[in-house]
Amino acid sequence: MVALAVAGCGGRPAPAAADPDAPLVLVTTAQTPPYSYRDEATGEIVGEEIEIARAAAGRLGRALEVRIAKFPELLPMVGAGEADLAASGITITEGRRQTVDFSEPFVTEGGMFLYRAGETEPTMFRAERMRVATIDASTYDFYLTSHGIDPMRYETFDAAMEAFRERRVDTVFYDSCTVRLVAEESGGKIAASPLQTRENFGIAVRKGNDALKAALDEAIAERSAP
Repeated sequence: MVALAVAGCGGRPAPAAADPDAPLVLVTTAQTPPYSYRDEATGEIVGEEIEIARAAAGRLGRALEVRIAKFPELLPMVGAGEADLAASGITITEGRRQTVDFSEPFVTEGGMFLYRAGETEPTMFRAERMRVATIDASTYDFYLTSHGIDPMRYETFDAAMEAFRERRVDTVFYDSCTVRLVAEESGGKIAASPLQTRENFGIAVRKGNDALKAALDEAIAERSAP
């Protein structure tokens, strides 16, 4: 199973530096592989989002500093100027655009149910009668709620997976890429449902920071080029 333990989640990171030559501050949960996660061998936070953000920072002549925060804190921290960017498999929505800007999408994914192999495959209809775990304030939380499902909400994916392993929940509804990785590395013990939603993921930036958004868009376009 994918190891997603993250250190340093207890406190709120210090504000981003105002010095234009200081490193850009990116906040993430580091629990959304392959987008942003902690490498077990090095302890560093790596992933596709980190590479994009680092490339964008380089275009602006800045370094990148990565800090850990809980998912519900990510966008408020960017909006309040406590961080320059937020990246953690964040879905681009019109509601979120009210407080932050987004890069162009770097991937289109969605939500999937993770469940024990051999048990009933969850669907939105079946999930109404199941104990469903998801991440508090995530798009997946909102999607379940809109379908009349009251999930068990956890601050982190690790916490949701712990509840799943201890059979306190029947299924976890989360980012499809992460769910697939967990299923693939479970040795056949865990399965992934078909894709239930389709969403565009982007990197959030503070409103009005057009230079950083443009640098992110250029870095994403460069990665997408054949």
